[in-house]
Amino acid sequence: MELLGILLLLSALTTTGYSLICKTCWHLSSLPCNGSYVSCPTGQVCVAAFTSVNIGGAITPQYSITCGKPNDCNVTGSMTMNIGKILTGTSCCNTDNCTPPFPALPSVSLQKNGLTCRTCASDQSDYCYTSDKLQCTGQETKCARMARTLSGTINLKDALRGCATKSYCDILGSQNAFVDGLYVDMKTYCSDGAADLRHMGYFMLICTVAMTKFMF
Repeated sequence: MELLGILLLLSALTTTGYSLICKTCWHLSSLPCNGSYVSCPTGQVCVAAFTSVNIGGAITPQYSITCGKPNDCNVTGSMTMNIGKILTGTSCCNTDNCTPPFPALPSVSLQKNGLTCRTCASDQSDYCYTSDKLQCTGQETKCARMARTLSGTINLKDALRGCATKSYCDILGSQNAFVDGLYVDMKTYCSDGAADLRHMGYFMLICTVAMTKFMF
């Protein structure tokens, strides 16, 4: 009977999985990052994200740690708009209360890749549209339209449109998280270019702190 109890306990632990404890925090700097600790959903890890936002030559660094999926780990990507450029990188660790290695940022290329996208930005709304166009460079082979809503310690909506890497479209540009009193809801929609230029008016949305605010 005792053996049966042990087996049932082990089965329950296997079914429910292990919940990692991670720090959650963010701020407009690189390090340190102080915040509270939370129990992550089963299967998630501790993810650090570092973002460098260059708006008109003024660079704003942003750093955060939160729970995330394993496929969020060790990813770099970028997005370029008419107002500037966003570079983002992530890293992970998978033990309780751990601090991930400091994330690396992607390299920047000025080599044009033949793609042209519409570009705009708004810090007043989660939508923007314009006839302005931007010639894409390097690995930014997607036209991206993105939107973000922040609520909690900061309340705002903002929108961006421009060239982006595939990793930014697939992973970095769509996030939904509660970090140290701040709820972040970001969505990104991408295309290969031609359809994007004809139908850009349908969903528009964001990411990352721009103008002094765009963040991950």
